[in-house]
Amino acid sequence: MNKLSACSAFLVVLLCLTSQVTASQKAELNLWKFNEFLYGRCGWCGEPVDLKEGESLPSMADRTGFSLYNQDGYYAVILKGSSETTMTLFGANDYSSEQGFLIIIKRDDKTISIYDLEAFYPHKWITIKAKERVSGAYSVYYRPYPRFKNNIRSVNWGHWWNSLSSLVEPAS
Repeated sequence: MNKLSACSAFLVVLLCLTSQVTASQKAELNLWKFNEFLYGRCGWCGEPVDLKEGESLPSMADRTGFSLYNQDGYYAVILKGSSETTMTLFGANDYSSEQGFLIIIKRDDKTISIYDLEAFYPHKWITIKAKERVSGAYSVYYRPYPRFKNNIRSVNWGHWWNSLSSLVEPAS
């Protein structure tokens, strides 16, 4: 094998490995509805709603049917992706902010886990520090609405709130 062929083969292998690493860095949202009475002690045994980066969902009923959409329980989030990945959960269909919302901005490359979507101060940006083996760092803005964590209706990726004058982007 000559040097040119060996170099070409190395570059092809390197390109394949690099593309796999890059692909694994894509953002992904896993949204579960927790209900210990329906799913047993684990509570998490139901089917998650999985969305890839940029795959927004104007109505949870479109993806889950009415079994998860109308079921008792509350939602929890696992968000993967690089720092500055941004997504919002809405309490109304079609990304309407009228029934509350939660904006999440990742602050590192670690997976974040949020089990109580209402555990944040309302109408204020808050930054949560990373906790080893629990969750990465993130910032949130929460606009409350009754039973918000039980009634997630739509999900939108990216920065969308320029028109909301009461919001100010958090410092990194």
